[in-house]
Amino acid sequence: MKNKIKKYLFITFGISWISWLIVILLMQFGLVKYPDFLSGLIGIIGTLGPTIAAIIMIDERKNLKNIFNFIFNKKEKAYFYLTLFSIILILSFGIIGTYNKEIPLYLIIPLFIYALTFGGGFEELGWRGILQPNLEKRHSFIVSALITGIIWGLWHAPLQIIQGYALFDLSFFPFMAGIIMFSIFLAYIYRKTNSVFCCAFFHALYNTLTTIFITNIGSLIIELLLAIICIVLYYKEKCS
Repeated sequence: MKNKIKKYLFITFGISWISWLIVILLMQFGLVKYPDFLSGLIGIIGTLGPTIAAIIMIDERKNLKNIFNFIFNKKEKAYFYLTLFSIILILSFGIIGTYNKEIPLYLIIPLFIYALTFGGGFEELGWRGILQPNLEKRHSFIVSALITGIIWGLWHAPLQIIQGYALFDLSFFPFMAGIIMFSIFLAYIYRKTNSVFCCAFFHALYNTLTTIFITNIGSLIIELLLAIICIVLYYKEKCS
């Protein structure tokens, strides 16, 4: 179990941080300005680190069928929970946030598709598909979710020094707090659905909503409330 986690993290951070370091160095020498074509392409390779590592870590033969099963395996009521949690999230942003009128309605679907593929969604193949389950072999659900959240947050660190990237203007500690709380919620979704795709869909939905709604600190409030709800539900289920 330890070796599997170490291998996953080594591949993930290796691909991502080396890619982003190349972008940072190219920017320092004035060779690129993010997000032009070259820096954007290298940056995308970096964001795929968790996804590539997860595919490498699949135990079975790495053919399309096994990769498909790894992504789309699910429990019987998986899509019920996905729908329920998605409605809760959309309503939360609708109540707390204000729609950003600079983003046309026709861009919402393309924004979601980008968020699902290159904008965070398919990171879930690694964070919830590989790291969280392997941590749970040794730690409790909550502790594993917290560890996953801390690692996931630190993985983003180089992006906060790439001028032009979405995380550049964010304060590190509020960002870490938010991502740790969101990690608990995503871990609970995985627990209820056993579906990497459901986690990817929800991650993408969240990223899309943070783009089209102006929330200020509202997103932190949403993340905190969702984390508390999941912790309460987890311990209620555990005691029943």
